[in-house]
Amino acid sequence: MESLSFSHSIVNNLNQAFDIHSKINQHLQTGKKIMHSTDDVGEASKLAKLNSSLKIDSVRKQNLQNALSFVQTQDGVMSVVGKILTRTSELKVRFESVVSNAGEKANYDEEFSEIQRELRHLGTSKWNGVSLFSVSPTEVLFGTSKTKDDISALSSIDTGTITLKRSGIFDNFRITKAPEAQIATSSSGGQSQENRTVINLLGPSGEITWNQNPYSVTDYFRAVHGSEELHAAVYGTGANIELYDSPDVATRGKRTLGRTGPSQSGMRTDVFEFGRNGNSSPTLELIVNEFGQTSRGTAWAANYAISYDPYPVNMVDKTKVWSLADFELSDFTNFEKVLVDARAQNGAEQKRISGEIYNLDAKQMNLEKSVEASDGLDFAMAMGLLNKSRNQMQLNANLVSAAKEMENVLFTDFLEK
Repeated sequence: MESLSFSHSIVNNLNQAFDIHSKINQHLQTGKKIMHSTDDVGEASKLAKLNSSLKIDSVRKQNLQNALSFVQTQDGVMSVVGKILTRTSELKVRFESVVSNAGEKANYDEEFSEIQRELRHLGTSKWNGVSLFSVSPTEVLFGTSKTKDDISALSSIDTGTITLKRSGIFDNFRITKAPEAQIATSSSGGQSQENRTVINLLGPSGEITWNQNPYSVTDYFRAVHGSEELHAAVYGTGANIELYDSPDVATRGKRTLGRTGPSQSGMRTDVFEFGRNGNSSPTLELIVNEFGQTSRGTAWAANYAISYDPYPVNMVDKTKVWSLADFELSDFTNFEKVLVDARAQNGAEQKRISGEIYNLDAKQMNLEKSVEASDGLDFAMAMGLLNKSRNQMQLNANLVSAAKEMENVLFTDFLEK
């Protein structure tokens, strides 16, 4: 019985040596020190944390690389815009040249209209579905920012963010025009014929103050903006006024208008607005004695003053195409300054993002070294253990063989007795 127990012990030692030998072989094949958490509980926990940090930093790096691609694409578009603005300034100088005729100016304006369309197209540029220059809330690839017009990318720091500017360029390609007031005498005379004063408006909307003096004989005063009648009144001391109803001499008839003002002479003042209802006609007409009086002569005088509302001129406005005449050369110079500032901001963002990526690369390298130190196999030591386990296996195998031979001898002796 003691011999049998001894044999079992030797076999167990052989199996244990075989397990150790197999385990060392696995470590040598993978190059890893920790195959299972039971190999080294402390190192396994440390290794899990290191690998988790590596994965998180890898995602952050990808996010930063996307952000870098975003701002680099922005800069590419802004580079094109810079060339466009340079060309626009050249067109403005040629447009204002004293040697440019009407046909040449029309050609310059036509090219300027194409430039405006190109700018509007560039303003809608996107990167992976994200608007590069949007000034309104949108679905974004990175994250939301405190400023609705911007987006944010996570930095290499746990709580840090990098703001990517999306406005400041196309939303600043606009100016506010404030035309100077116009003051002039519209007409005066002592004839019965019609008088029309056509005013080329300097702005789309405002107010006109029209002073009308019929002296004594009744006169008809009318103001028209495009097809819209702004003012119509009969002023003077007479009760009625007779006018033709058409400019066509062959077919026209007479019409009689009753006085709308009091029976008095002297200056009459009327103030009325134009363009504020959306009427965009570029001219305004002041008409006295429309189609001419028929019954008697008249004398009258009038003057007007126009005050204009400030109005925006926006090169990327999709609802209107502007002329070079609507801008000053200094406007395009200011637009170029806006672009320079935007590109400087973009350059700072690129530099910071590149720095963040560099820092993450350095951090990842250190983490990988730590992982190697925690999980990297000492091959020299492993080979020593492998040789040791191989010797133990050989020794135990020899013992098993000897034990088997001894048992056979004992069994034979027992049978012979």
